[in-house]
Amino acid sequence: MSNSDPSPVLKEILRLLDPPADFSLWHGGPTINECLENVHPRMAAWRPSQDVNSIWMLTLHMAYWKFVIRRRIEGLPPGAFSRSPINFPLLPEFRTEEAWENDQLLLAREDRKLVEAIERLSEEDLYDVLPSGNRTTDQLLGIAIHDAYHVAQIQLLKRLYPGH
Repeated sequence: MSNSDPSPVLKEILRLLDPPADFSLWHGGPTINECLENVHPRMAAWRPSQDVNSIWMLTLHMAYWKFVIRRRIEGLPPGAFSRSPINFPLLPEFRTEEAWENDQLLLAREDRKLVEAIERLSEEDLYDVLPSGNRTTDQLLGIAIHDAYHVAQIQLLKRLYPGH
C-alpha cells in the first residue's frame, strides 16, 4: 500500500468522501461536516419517535463505520471502537455542548483517518478481496453511499425539528 499519484478510481472515491471546498457533491447536498453545522445538542439528541435515530446517534454510527472500513482496508483486526455498543453507540449521559462537540470531533477524526488510509492505497489494492469477502472498492463505494444516505436523514431530521 503506497500511492504517490492516485488512480482515477481512487481520486473519485476521495472526491466523494473528502470533497474539495469548491466541489459540489453529486446529490447537491452538504458533506457530513456541513450537515452538522449549527446543530445544537438538544437538536442532535432529538428523536421524532423512539424508532427513529437522532442526529447524534447517526453521527456516532457514521464514525463507527468509518472506523470499521478503515481497519478492513488496512488489513487490521476489527479492534475496539472508542464507544459502545457497536454500530449505534449510546449517547453520553449528559448531552452538553462539550459532549456533542467531542462526538462531532470523533466523526471528523475517523473520517480523516479513513481518507488518509485511502490515500495510501494503490490501484492494485482496490481489487483486493478482504476477509469480509468484499473487494476494497466495494467497501469504499459502500461507505460513500452510507455517508450520503445518513446525511440525507440528518437533513430531514433538521427540517422536522420543532421550531426549525
